[in-house]
Amino acid sequence: MGKELFTIARIFGAYYEIYSEATSYALAVLKGKLRLKNSNERHPFVVGDMILAEKSSGEEWVISERLERKNYLTRKSDKGDSHVLCANLDQVAILASCKDPETKPGFIDRLLAASYHTEIPPLIIFTKKDLVSEEEITDRETYYRELGYDVMSVSLLSEESILPLWEKIRGKRTFLCGNSGVGKSTLMNHLHQKTVQRTNLVSGSTKKGKHTTTNSFALFLEGNTVLIDSPGVKEWGILHLTPNELWESFPELRKVKEGCQEIYCCELGSECPMRKYMDETMDETRKKSLESMIESLENPYRVTRRDHWSKAVTKRY
Repeated sequence: MGKELFTIARIFGAYYEIYSEATSYALAVLKGKLRLKNSNERHPFVVGDMILAEKSSGEEWVISERLERKNYLTRKSDKGDSHVLCANLDQVAILASCKDPETKPGFIDRLLAASYHTEIPPLIIFTKKDLVSEEEITDRETYYRELGYDVMSVSLLSEESILPLWEKIRGKRTFLCGNSGVGKSTLMNHLHQKTVQRTNLVSGSTKKGKHTTTNSFALFLEGNTVLIDSPGVKEWGILHLTPNELWESFPELRKVKEGCQEIYCCELGSECPMRKYMDETMDETRKKSLESMIESLENPYRVTRRDHWSKAVTKRY
């Protein structure tokens, strides 16, 4: 038996769960030379990596080669600590809970910035829409849709509400990400029609989610549809982005830059059209998101949490 093409589905320390249509799921280890290979990442392989493996003398497979990635999603919260979460994606599904716990716009905007940097199309999915009014759902969807993003809302209590999501994920590799408690595992259970992830309730006292997913894993569904679940995160580190990449990740600022006469400048000085737009015209919630991210780059060890959907900040509610 020769080498076979697999996708890494899950990582357990030195062991890998790999998947192919021909073999289904199998357990694998790295070839010796790959274990010794230097890497600036936490781990030389991530969920979603395409690899070549061959059967060993025992029951295990041996990974001999990783194919070139077409893209990968990274977060970096500390100097020198870049964490690649997954690879070879068609889209990033950002799950944002409307309530209990409410997802902050700043968290969504950080993920949108990370997605733009890697050219992976984002899909914003507002969950628990049954907990808020129709007017609020419409306002939330319109807010991001007018910025050019693909947006939808679902109720995790309704199969009918989730059905339209199939058209968004069918035949694609989708990475599901969000805070703990937004409903990633519950959504995957609905889509797979059986329990594939252990779900947990939101803490009644803090209204914050309890972690149930401890590492990323890929679920292979019909029609070449792949869902990659991830551990819930409290903050999405964007220290791997440069200031210019951060500013340009905001579509309203990117549009302003396109009309800038100083094509080769982009020093973000006091006369910069993007900076003027931020100071004078930008939506206050978006402005605070950008300021928070800029502060993260300038003071990487300080975490700010001041972005909220509230009547005090926006006029939409």
